[in-house]
Amino acid sequence: MIETKGLQKTFRHPAGELNVLKGIDLAIKDGEMIALVGASGVGKSTLLHILGTLDRPTSGQVLHDGTDVFSLPEKAITEFRNRKVGFVFQFHHLLPEFTALENVMMPGLLAGKEDREALKERAHALLVELGLKGRVHHRPGELSGGEQQRVAIARALFPAPAVVLADEPTGNLDARTGQELFDLLFRLNAGKGITFVIATHDRELSGRCKRVISLSDGKIV
Repeated sequence: MIETKGLQKTFRHPAGELNVLKGIDLAIKDGEMIALVGASGVGKSTLLHILGTLDRPTSGQVLHDGTDVFSLPEKAITEFRNRKVGFVFQFHHLLPEFTALENVMMPGLLAGKEDREALKERAHALLVELGLKGRVHHRPGELSGGEQQRVAIARALFPAPAVVLADEPTGNLDARTGQELFDLLFRLNAGKGITFVIATHDRELSGRCKRVISLSDGKIV
């Protein structure tokens, strides 16, 4: 489903260039559950951002279903990202003034291509599925950390993306809540066939994934 060829990323700095990714060749199949591991600063987040087209590589290709996404016009890249990729971050980035339901609906509201009531119905069903039936109309500040992250996952799933990229999704949670969240991701992968690429420092959790990719010094080791 996703393939990278010779992926490199260099950041320019007054003190000199910083080579973060140094030739990443990677293939991700539909329905895989992949853990991306490595020490801080090895390029895990950078790789996820490029896979999801939030950032551009310095050189190399990213192909989604055979299409070199960075060869597309900027508008087409944005449309691709909104339709095909879901993101979950360590900090949930929910909008505090909106309810859980409204936060999950937001991608659909911004797209403006579906009736509001239909969006509300889909968002409600997702939140119930993720165990938040009684928290639908609560704002983020009224939810626990684990509940907030479940809302963020529901929002990521709302457009029915081909892949969900998760950057340390349990990093801001206690061990028990993090375990429950990982259990949820595994159920979504097994039950719905959703492809996940998860950057994590937690070796115990990463070890449960069917495939573990280890990064060191900008390369797959």
